[in-house]
Amino acid sequence: MSKTDYRPRSAMRDQQVFISDTIVENPYKLIVSDMGSGKTGATLDAARKLLDRQEITRILVIGPKLVSKETWRDEIETWEHTKCLSKAVCVGTDKQRKAALAEDAEITCINRENLVWLWNQIGGLKGWKWDFVVVDESSMFKAGKKRTAKTRVKDKKSGQMRTRKGGKMTRFGVLAAARPKIKRLIELTGTPGELLDLWGQIFLLDQGERLGSSKEAYEGRWFNKNQYSHKITPHDHSEAEIMARIEDLMVSMPKLKIVPDPVHIPIRVDLPPAIMRQYAEFKKTLVSEEYDVEAVNNGVLTNKLLQFANGSMYNEEGEVVPIHTAKLDALDELIERAQGENVLIFYGYKFDLAAIRERHPDAVVLNECDDAVRLWNEGKINKLLAHPASCAHGLNMQYGGHIAIWYGLTWSLELWLQANARLPRPGQEKLVAIYQILARGTVDERAIDVLGGKGARQDRIIDAVKAELASQ
Repeated sequence: MSKTDYRPRSAMRDQQVFISDTIVENPYKLIVSDMGSGKTGATLDAARKLLDRQEITRILVIGPKLVSKETWRDEIETWEHTKCLSKAVCVGTDKQRKAALAEDAEITCINRENLVWLWNQIGGLKGWKWDFVVVDESSMFKAGKKRTAKTRVKDKKSGQMRTRKGGKMTRFGVLAAARPKIKRLIELTGTPGELLDLWGQIFLLDQGERLGSSKEAYEGRWFNKNQYSHKITPHDHSEAEIMARIEDLMVSMPKLKIVPDPVHIPIRVDLPPAIMRQYAEFKKTLVSEEYDVEAVNNGVLTNKLLQFANGSMYNEEGEVVPIHTAKLDALDELIERAQGENVLIFYGYKFDLAAIRERHPDAVVLNECDDAVRLWNEGKINKLLAHPASCAHGLNMQYGGHIAIWYGLTWSLELWLQANARLPRPGQEKLVAIYQILARGTVDERAIDVLGGKGARQDRIIDAVKAELASQ
């Protein structure tokens, strides 16, 4: 990159300046800002200010794997005033991660899966040296468990395996344990989740001061748990009380129209009548004799029906049994209609991936190619296959195409929103079209409705802490 290619600090948008100032002025904050709004650049701007003032010495950025590996590194190198910051990417093999730690950089980026490895590698709290921690996509800490529930160990005397309570430390547990040494902790997300998801994120900021010292106590105070379905719902008064307690720790940015909203286009396909009769019978009885599949409860059934709608299911032996090709045929037609334009295809299950690859052997799988994001953005990948969990957070993919296709849906609102934000980002020059292939009369149609309902509830949380920018 030549000197003239670097972006000057003056190119920061008003919202980015606001986020940067918020980080400098608040040592602990959950910042909710829409996907593609420039959170990464704004955070780096704040980091540079704090480093210059010698208020911090080292920064640890924790995020999804590809975001940690590529997005933060690329953003550091994008800005004229941040390119000088030393950086290390603690992602990859054990050898590569150790080498990254040895660099002792000002900014170290690590994927969330390796946080426990980091804790063990540095010898726990005594080796913790990062006084500023940035959690990119803080919703990944919503579970709020410090340790796994249990672990299997071999008894030294009897040699038999037994269950021991208090299992291995979790990534949430690492941050909770390191919290006394963290002078500044900033959480970034575009999708904070629902009320139940807030406890873990807030606890890391205030160590339980506002919502209690355990998630169990949080649930007991503000939620009701159905003893039969185990569904957890907030009391009528809970939302107002919770938001009032945390409003000083949380701020959301108004959504900016940097690029037009994508166009969502449902593509409904009809399954053959005989297949629909099998679907109806399976839904009613929880048993499919034709495909040797049994759902032990309604929760399992819901997932199995989603598989059925996609075209295959896993049977009792864990084998894939094909059912129909309606969605594959629809995908072929959509690709043909794209007339050579690059397409990003979201799949749900491994058998979806296998089926698509069989029909389209030229397709590239995101998590199987180290340079997939770069090649996509350079226009060198015509068909990119991705599970929404592998590309849902933070990846800039707007330069490679403007067409996305959901082959199979997800029940996760976070993955749905985040995946849908990969293409309509600053720098996108075309209107983004997002197609959803839906099997008519199946659970697909319910999934779309549920995702819309969850989105409405999350929007209320975001609106409750929305900032008013002076320029608006």
